[in-house]
Amino acid sequence: MRRIFFVLVIVAAALAMGMGVGPVTAQDGNETENATEPAFEAEFGDDLRITEYELANGTASITFDADRPRTVTVSDALAGVGEEGAVQVPSEDYDLERGETTISMDVREMRGASTVGVSVGGTTVRLSSEMEESQSDENPFRHFGGESGLFSGILMTVGLAGVGTWHVLRSEESGVMEA
Repeated sequence: MRRIFFVLVIVAAALAMGMGVGPVTAQDGNETENATEPAFEAEFGDDLRITEYELANGTASITFDADRPRTVTVSDALAGVGEEGAVQVPSEDYDLERGETTISMDVREMRGASTVGVSVGGTTVRLSSEMEESQSDENPFRHFGGESGLFSGILMTVGLAGVGTWHVLRSEESGVMEA
């Protein structure tokens, strides 16, 4: 009888650890690669606007709408990231004519993301795409349902082991006998 009870306690403890595993989520397969923001508008005063941009596959494409000719400077904001020491940031000046103009330049990518700075007359706007999650950012307890699943499983196991011990000690007439 006592052996059956111990087996039941061990099975209950194993089940309690299994219950600590949290919900499983499915990932959407419709994620876009290196996609950036849809059309938007950023203004540099009353006479120059960025109407659209795309940062994908190491290329920045920016569409400007100018009311008069202007010069803009576009710089790769990720240049030198992850490197030690001073790095000269690559930038290019573009002369815009009246109306809509689209410019393109090569930019650095980091974890699928790019960032450029657009400067006009002392004002700078940063355009960015979203970084992909890296493996090191993931929760190390994700296999156990996160921190709450892991610790609730441990607490349940310890609690069930305590209940089993208490029952064995109470059911024996003179405590635990030597085997």
